[in-house]
Amino acid sequence: MKKQKWLLLLSIVGAVFLGACGNQTDSSAANADENAEIIIVGTGNAYQPFVYLDEDNNLQGYDVEVLKAVDEKLPEYTFKFESMDFKNILTSLSTGKIQLAAHNYAYNEERGKKYLYGEFAYNTYAHHIVNSDSAGAPYETLADLEGKKVFASPGSEVAYILETYNKEHNQAIEIVYNEASSEVLVKGLENGTADAAILTKFDTNKYNEQFNVQLQASDKAIKSAGIFFIFQQGDEQLKEAVDGALQELSDEGTLSQLSIDIFGDDYTK
Repeated sequence: MKKQKWLLLLSIVGAVFLGACGNQTDSSAANADENAEIIIVGTGNAYQPFVYLDEDNNLQGYDVEVLKAVDEKLPEYTFKFESMDFKNILTSLSTGKIQLAAHNYAYNEERGKKYLYGEFAYNTYAHHIVNSDSAGAPYETLADLEGKKVFASPGSEVAYILETYNKEHNQAIEIVYNEASSEVLVKGLENGTADAAILTKFDTNKYNEQFNVQLQASDKAIKSAGIFFIFQQGDEQLKEAVDGALQELSDEGTLSQLSIDIFGDDYTK
């Protein structure tokens, strides 16, 4: 029988009470296997549709749904989610406050030295340069961004791409670090706070529809990458269990269907 365990926050009627503090959101098993190991999953709270809190403060998103499906495959574990600011997720992994990080993470060498990456990519992520059509033609390459201001969230894959380019090109791109909401980011591109951002085409289309703007994306991706869950160094047992479950979910078509349901297309290939 599948585990019935996805009661999020505030209260569980009966003997168990869970509390939320700040912007954290917990989910845990009401009927979890008694001997199952609790795995604390650190994830975000404002990156729709990957990980976010809905109007009722419930944790939603593709990464969350994938991990729920993974947990159903692994009776030896029970996943408990803690939502937090993006910048705190990997710090919490380093200090042992969480055992699994989920926030649409691509691989990079800096993170790879500190953490254990899963080997099964449960999604793919294509980065495109995006700017307002009122600013002229779209930028197609990172070289086109030299002398320009570009939005990036601190510690993100976008920041890593830009920082790596700058190391090799005499800090040619002015990186505008912020953790702005999507609305603020779009307004910043429209009013010239930044000349460009690096987004997926999915996000670009979503912002155009949501805010009635005309953002344009580069024809070709500047980088495409697999997306992985991240674990503590040395936690091979958990990594291998999650990878195995992801492989089963892929073979069954569950990952593809989740991607279609949430994104409107299959981005798992």
